[in-house]
Amino acid sequence: MDWIKSSLITTAVLLACSCGIYSFRGNLPPHIRSIAVATVVNQTSEFAVTDAASELVTDLFVDENVLRVTDEDRADSNLQITITRVTDRPATYTVEETVQEWRIDITANVVWYDLARNRPLFEKSFSGLGFYPPGGDISADNIDNDNDGKIDADDDDEFGDPREFALRAAIQKISQDILNEVVSTW
Repeated sequence: MDWIKSSLITTAVLLACSCGIYSFRGNLPPHIRSIAVATVVNQTSEFAVTDAASELVTDLFVDENVLRVTDEDRADSNLQITITRVTDRPATYTVEETVQEWRIDITANVVWYDLARNRPLFEKSFSGLGFYPPGGDISADNIDNDNDGKIDADDDDEFGDPREFALRAAIQKISQDILNEVVSTW
């Protein structure tokens, strides 16, 4: 009977130890525990992209808890994002050859910089895209505006100005790719 009690206690301890807090931190260098997102530089005439990029990247890092997000004076690393291109182009046409769906593409150059060792950890270009109708309501346009495999009534986050939504969807894709690159760098 004692061996059963001992086995149960051992099993409980092992389970408790293996169910600790999960983190995406992976194999990041031990001296890098925080990141600052520098002011986004915008080399385009699309002014809304600057604030959206800064907000979405910062929020994603906070939500995923990869690195502590802080100001540059206290950070171990920083992320420098430069938006280099925003383009709109027709994506699909109707039989009458009118534009049925527009595609917005955003390109950003990103440098993740190790402030302690004074060197870049990576320099890379990222791109994202979003789709929007030429007008109307995106909650009833039969377009997967954010490229998540859902449309209209099945997608609870498709609402608002069509072009702004597509812009945010493209930036969200870039933000996720940046996070993935940071996590996979080491």
